[in-house]
Amino acid sequence: MLRASRSYTFSGRVADDDAQHSIAYAAQQIIAPSYVTVPGGQQIPQYSPTVVDPSNIYSPPTNCSGNFMSYRFQRNNNCYNYACNIATNSFAQPGRRCGVFLTGVLQGPEVLAAASLDGLIVIGESTMPRSGLQGVAPALPPGHFVALVISPADLSVSWPGDFHWVRCDSAPPFDSWSQKNGTDQVTNFDFAGAAIADPSQSNWTVNQGPLLANSISEVVVSYQFFAWLYVPYGRVDII
Repeated sequence: MLRASRSYTFSGRVADDDAQHSIAYAAQQIIAPSYVTVPGGQQIPQYSPTVVDPSNIYSPPTNCSGNFMSYRFQRNNNCYNYACNIATNSFAQPGRRCGVFLTGVLQGPEVLAAASLDGLIVIGESTMPRSGLQGVAPALPPGHFVALVISPADLSVSWPGDFHWVRCDSAPPFDSWSQKNGTDQVTNFDFAGAAIADPSQSNWTVNQGPLLANSISEVVVSYQFFAWLYVPYGRVDII
């Protein structure tokens, strides 16, 4: 199996060498975090108090009081934080609030199950078109839709897999979406620079560059649409 000579860039999961968001190494940071204890006794580093925003209107400077764009807080909130519109400042992971940790080779069903534990509602999986959201929306409590895309593992290049979340910012026909890629800023474009009208049809391919030892070949990873979910306001708890 080929080994990576430098680290991969992830959209959702915490990289192995990310000391700031690692449970084991956060205590070594110059800016000391506070800690949130989850079931099982693990302590999650949190660099600022959680900010919850009940509005999913696309407004990067003001969503969650600017926590997704501020230089102080941007790197501590990932795609999951943004999709839920909850800035925990802990690089939130699905299921972690409930003591579930997504480690090793990542699988779509386990991410879906973990998000459900956090309070997200599964609406439909990959065979459901975006148009189907209009049919279920009237029966749902106040909240907003999100989309989950998964990049499957490829152990031949040491890629362990990753998840990415996209947030719906509009009313029916639900044709305006946005996302925050890992530590990056918020955008309403996909990875190819096109406006996100339907995340199940958008481009989620990333060229990680040449990062395999003794190879100049570029590693390209792709995220595939996996499921539609719903974030009910006041009922989702993440860390």
